[in-house]
Amino acid sequence: MKRTHFYFITSILLALFTFAISSCSDDDDVETSTMIVEIDSESNLFYDLTGSLKPGMWVREEGKKNWEKWSQYRIKGFSFEEGYYTKLQIIKKFDHRLEGQDGGSPISYQLQKILEKKPSESIRNK
Repeated sequence: MKRTHFYFITSILLALFTFAISSCSDDDDVETSTMIVEIDSESNLFYDLTGSLKPGMWVREEGKKNWEKWSQYRIKGFSFEEGYYTKLQIIKKFDHRLEGQDGGSPISYQLQKILEKKPSESIRNK
């Protein structure tokens, strides 16, 4: 009788432990999406949050009209090369665990694929 009781309690505890581990999945906290961006061939400079002048690049999401200034190091796995128009497929990750925390952005970008790269004059003002 005691042995059956022991196995019963052990199996319940094991089931609860398994449920607790699986319900704490990090996948629920990170949203990912794929996007296509264009990188203009002309570089720029911008001020970061500390007020320091940093090297930047002109970026726009495919299908959008406006260009944005991004750090040249914002897309992990990508190296900006002035004089080249580049179209990229990137993965955008939004980590809800970092939302509202000081010193970091909850959004990160990772190079997935270079779709096009060609020597070019700036297309941003055309």
